[in-house]
Amino acid sequence: MRLPFRAAQKRPSDRHRRRQPGLAWLLLAASCGVPAQSQPVASALLPTDGSTRILWQRVFASAGDDWINDIVPLHDGTFMAVGYLDRADGAGSDWRALAARLGQDGAIVSTREYGAGGGIDAFWSVREAGDGRLAFTGFTSRIGGGGIDGWTLVSDKDGAIVKENAYGIGAGYDRFIGIAPAGDGGYIHVGHAQPAGKPDVRYLFIVKTDASGIEEWRRVHSGPTSDPALYIEPSGDGGFIIAGGYVDDVLVLKIDAQGNEQWRKTIGTPGIVDNDHGLVVLPGRRIVVVGYTASWGARSNDMLAATLSPAGELLALETFGGADDDRAILARADAEGRVWIVGYTKSAGAGGWDVIVTRVDAKGSFEGGVTTLGGDQDDNGAAIRPLADGSLLVGGYSRSFGHGGEDAFVARIAAPDWRRHHPKFARNKVSP
Repeated sequence: MRLPFRAAQKRPSDRHRRRQPGLAWLLLAASCGVPAQSQPVASALLPTDGSTRILWQRVFASAGDDWINDIVPLHDGTFMAVGYLDRADGAGSDWRALAARLGQDGAIVSTREYGAGGGIDAFWSVREAGDGRLAFTGFTSRIGGGGIDGWTLVSDKDGAIVKENAYGIGAGYDRFIGIAPAGDGGYIHVGHAQPAGKPDVRYLFIVKTDASGIEEWRRVHSGPTSDPALYIEPSGDGGFIIAGGYVDDVLVLKIDAQGNEQWRKTIGTPGIVDNDHGLVVLPGRRIVVVGYTASWGARSNDMLAATLSPAGELLALETFGGADDDRAILARADAEGRVWIVGYTKSAGAGGWDVIVTRVDAKGSFEGGVTTLGGDQDDNGAAIRPLADGSLLVGGYSRSFGHGGEDAFVARIAAPDWRRHHPKFARNKVSP
């Protein structure tokens, strides 16, 4: 079984660590799209470094590995968190796509699981339509042409499935990671398609669906060995910006409304791995891509922020990190045009990997403030959402809760109190 991209990049040995049997876990209904019959498990709050406080926290845990990958605000004031639960506990494959709706105070409005068991079903991103329908994107082995396929699912406002489809180019490993609303009410899904028998070849894979989830067109963009497309955002002129990888460099791609390539930009140092993991398009159509890099003097990996013009011209490039490994995984902009970043770090925190939250200003520069959350086990940030009151929703997965494997979590934290730059982190302005 090929692992999710983030896991394969991060620390593959941890994915095979022995799991602890007999611990409490969340029991969810077994059939596709059925509401869960229990609440999230109770767990102690993640420790913080003192620069913030946790307002509330919810943990979704099975005996296997469980992740939260995206959190979005909904029109009714609630939040939707998506990811997956691995209920196999080491015995085969049984991933269930998770969709949890939370209130402003963290109350559970609804929790649904999608997937019939005995395979792979995972959500990576979600968006809401004006009528309350939800469009999910991810990957599945339950339906499709064999192997793992990109997966799109549209539900009504209550979570019942309206339409689901699987997309791929054969029996290899195909998946969707990012989703963006199109101007006609439909959606653009991006990810990668991997031909069967060619583990080192991944094509950028784009599918356009209408509002009901019916395919309208698909595009494949390839270099000789291109890596996944991870994120997509409307470009502000009717087209879209896609961020991903190309060989070992960060790739930024502009497409028009029909999926045709208009320009591409690669960022990185030849022979050194540079990874993209987040994309924001700001007012004025400036593009900010975040990730992590071993280039430009990084002692292990440093976080990376690249700012581009609407035409793909590199305007600013900075790295930010400490003495150990620091990785930016997802970015979201606030109302002031600042870019909030979540990821994981070994340069600060309580031990192992810890969740890290930091910020890039409206000009594309790291501000220097750092917040960490985590215990003495590995804790990883994978989703972030700045809110109007200054607080933040942070999601990811953690071994510190002790329910077996990695447990999915969503926490609302107060606005960080950053009165000075973090003493263990330094900013490096690379270009221009």
